[in-house]
Amino acid sequence: MSLRTQDAHLIISAAHPSQFPEVSGQEVVFVGKSNVGKSSIINALAKRKKLAYVGQRPGKTRLANFYHINEDLVFVDVPGYGFAKRSKKEQEDFGVLMDGYFGGRQIDFMFVLVDVRRGLSDDDEMMIQIAEMNNIPFLVILSKTDKLSRSKVLNYKRRLEDLHDWEVLPFSHADAQSIEKIEESLKLNLHID
Repeated sequence: MSLRTQDAHLIISAAHPSQFPEVSGQEVVFVGKSNVGKSSIINALAKRKKLAYVGQRPGKTRLANFYHINEDLVFVDVPGYGFAKRSKKEQEDFGVLMDGYFGGRQIDFMFVLVDVRRGLSDDDEMMIQIAEMNNIPFLVILSKTDKLSRSKVLNYKRRLEDLHDWEVLPFSHADAQSIEKIEESLKLNLHID
């Protein structure tokens, strides 16, 4: 079941909360460590190969990128956390941007991307706590699943689900079925037909 994306385009790449756009429609944010695959999942869900820039180096995205998806959805790719090679000024700008985003936006859904090879980080858990404290529905996505065997991915997925009361789904841009399951969860949570 597809999102049937007719229109998908970048609205703005915001360096500061003052640049955040006013939007109509439900807002979906993608969070995770640097280089975890946020751009890849945005492109897969939007059915566009180059909507979101896929960087080769961690820490490349330093802006909050807002994407218009049809009439009723906005995808937001916020900068990845946990990248050490940021200057003090860049770290301060990152803090202002993230505080402004999570403190001032109406967020309808959150994707928390976790590199299945690295496992859940303290930052990932902090983002999940932010979602839970603000009653934001969320889905934990295991990325980079093509780098491990299917059994290892499924074992880690089960372990996370057993430890926590979370929905956890694997993602690979090469696996259409994984994308469909993620779409179905998003549509169910946002009440989209």
